[in-house]
Parts: sequence; structure tokens; C-alpha cells
Amino acid sequence: MKSNKTCKKGFFLAEETLKIVIAVIVILFLIYFLASLYFSGKDSEDMKFAESSVKYLVEQMNLKTTEVQIFNPEGWIITAWKKGELPVSCSNLGWENCICICEDKDTCNEQGFCSNYNKEIFINDGSIEIDNSPITLEINYGDKIEVTKK
Repeated sequence: MKSNKTCKKGFFLAEETLKIVIAVIVILFLIYFLASLYFSGKDSEDMKFAESSVKYLVEQMNLKTTEVQIFNPEGWIITAWKKGELPVSCSNLGWENCICICEDKDTCNEQGFCSNYNKEIFINDGSIEIDNSPITLEINYGDKIEVTKK
């Protein structure tokens, strides 16, 4: 009789352990799902910031403003391209010069926003990082436009 009770207790323990393992797996899946949603939303937000920042910068360059403040997206870079070096996103549109805000210089094709500009733009060191927002850019106009971080 005792052995039958022990068997029932062992079966009950295995059943509860299985429920706990399944619950842990479901909780881990939910955490992964929520983290994925958060980070995909953040990337989308950064792209919107990059687009508005590039449009603002081009607008200010058209107005020949000598100083421009850029706020977002933090940690991304401002880079300029000329014919022969253009990222695919600019060359496919037939642009000769473009200015981009990207996560990094290597990802301008996939993760960034670019805009056409009618003059060559020169940036010292190839790029300017958007850190400690806002950053102030100094723009010098001539045959080509020189953009430096102030």
C-alpha cells in the first residue's frame, strides 16, 4: 500500500515540474517578444529622427546658414558622399552628391537616411558623430561645402 502512495506522489511531482518548465519557457518567449517589439520601434523612431535631421540640415544649407544644430538620432553619424563613392541608396537615384545620417558609415545602404545636394559636401574625417546632443555644425560655403563640428 505504501508503494502505491509513493508512486502517486512521484507522478504528482513530475506533473508539477512539467508545468513549471512550460511556464518558464512561455515567460522567456514573452520577454523575447516584448524586447523585439521595443527595439523595432526604437529603430523606426531613429529613422524618423534621421530623416527630419537630414531634411533640416539640407534646408539650412540652402539658406546658406553658417551654424546648424542637430539633435537626433544620438550615436549616429553624419556623412557626405560624392560621385564614385555613393552608397547604393544614393547612386540608384542618379544623385551626384548626397548627405546621410546613418548608424555607421558601413550601414548607410540599409540603416540611414540620405538626401541629394547640388554641391559637393566635404566633412573632415569622413563623418561627424551625433553625441552629447545638440551638436553644432559649422558650414563654410565655397566651390564645395565644408561641414565641421564646432
